[in-house]
Amino acid sequence: MEQFVYWSWISNSMYHGAMGAMQGLTMDQIYKRIEDVLWDTQKAQWVFWIPVQLLNFRFVPVRHQLNVVLLTSVVWTALLSAWYPPTPAVEKEVKETTAETQSS
Repeated sequence: MEQFVYWSWISNSMYHGAMGAMQGLTMDQIYKRIEDVLWDTQKAQWVFWIPVQLLNFRFVPVRHQLNVVLLTSVVWTALLSAWYPPTPAVEKEVKETTAETQSS
């Protein structure tokens, strides 16, 4: 339930914020990225995780459920990385900003 109501909003915002920071985006660009992709990420997360957890709780022994979640998290993170790669426009802007900063 917490994934649906509140925690996923925080974790997905943190993911996109961290990825934007590692890609060299400014705070305004990071905020814009989160604003642009958060709802789509939420919907994808619900479509992905709800069935995984239903199957996990139904068929996997309790002692192995955490392992299923951990392994599935790797898949989920890989999917996020594939769905939201740095765009060429962002890469170009980051390079230009970096060049301007270094020349100053």
